[in-house]
Amino acid sequence: MNTLFKCDGAAMDSIKANLVQAQSYMDQAYTDALELQKEIEAKEDWTGNAELVAEGFLDILVQYQKEFYGVANPQAKAIVALNELDTNLDSFFSTWEDYLALEGRTL
Repeated sequence: MNTLFKCDGAAMDSIKANLVQAQSYMDQAYTDALELQKEIEAKEDWTGNAELVAEGFLDILVQYQKEFYGVANPQAKAIVALNELDTNLDSFFSTWEDYLALEGRTL
């Protein structure tokens, strides 16, 4: 039986830990962007074109960061999917026809 093809538990744990850490950084980046946006909008030192450019840039930045914030973003979905795969890994390999064929087995 060729088990080298199966997912390595330690590698999966490392991937999940890295995804969780990256998600934490993305959430913090969004929070920081919102805070910076509020600070710039509250300051009266900026006027005219400089103010419009800064506010426009921050608005785009906040919109971008929002896509990676919270539980509905692709990163969070990947974490959920990896956890589900990890939970169901044995049944995944025992019901995957192509994998079973590699092992010389059938359903």
